[in-house]
Amino acid sequence: MKKDFKIQDVRNKVVLLAALDWGMGHTTRCVALIRQLLLNNNELIFAGNEKQINFLKREFPALKYETIGGYGITLNSKRNTYAQMAAQAKKVASAMKGEKKWLKNYIKANKVDLVVSDNRYGFYHKKITSIILTHQLNLQIPSFKWVTNKFLHKKLCKFDVCWVPDNKERPLTGELSNAKIKIPVCFIGLLNRFEKVEAEEVYDYLIILSGPEPERTNFLDYAKQQATDLGGSIAFVGAEVDGYESFLNPTTKQLGVLIAQSKSVYSRAGYTTIMEMIGLDKKAVLIPTKGQYEQLYLAEYIRNDKISFIQAEI
Repeated sequence: MKKDFKIQDVRNKVVLLAALDWGMGHTTRCVALIRQLLLNNNELIFAGNEKQINFLKREFPALKYETIGGYGITLNSKRNTYAQMAAQAKKVASAMKGEKKWLKNYIKANKVDLVVSDNRYGFYHKKITSIILTHQLNLQIPSFKWVTNKFLHKKLCKFDVCWVPDNKERPLTGELSNAKIKIPVCFIGLLNRFEKVEAEEVYDYLIILSGPEPERTNFLDYAKQQATDLGGSIAFVGAEVDGYESFLNPTTKQLGVLIAQSKSVYSRAGYTTIMEMIGLDKKAVLIPTKGQYEQLYLAEYIRNDKISFIQAEI
């Protein structure tokens, strides 16, 4: 496998893709990836849970879809992150074992030329070229950093190639993507599902809900409290909020227009959201989730004139 194996090198293949179900960020960024793969005359199959499939079906109704269980990870910022992850370690290990078995059986019965996994560490096959899509090669965590990254690298090296959704020359991810591992690491550029459109400004703030539960609900409660202080015209995406214009489940095209109609976006600081806001050159106020050390690191590392990071106890 060549060291610079990128999306453009995948042509006329049957590609099986799966994404982590921790929130929807891993799934939504697959929109940009799928578009690029389809342009190169590849046949795409997406494996995911019901929520992931329902989202992508609206974007790509002609794709083939298969149902596979998720990791079901939950994280509450009001509790200790390490304790929560340790408590769910057995569940995650079981999910990885299950996805590996599912993939083995699927490939026995179906033609697949390439496997692409967005942060699902058991979704690889020894006899099929398998790619892991992730920017987290060197976790920036306050404790157990060395041993955790050693364990992570062992998992990464089960794959043939690592695709990093970032620019190598001017990386957004900093030390997160700075690691020497035994498989080729290819920077494939930022993934952004939105096209930049021109629209008349309607809202001062567009509040977009994201992330896994219970943090999604925690952020909703916080955002509703902040909406009064923010003032101006405000709309919510992802929930019906009394007294505000709300958009429960917009398509990518619809959300792109809403973002264009807004002076600023107000959301969590997930990496997918950061990529999207930078790709659109959009003003945004992003709030890192306490205990999600990737978000906290990016908030400290990234310097962008349009993006403000706010630390908040939620």
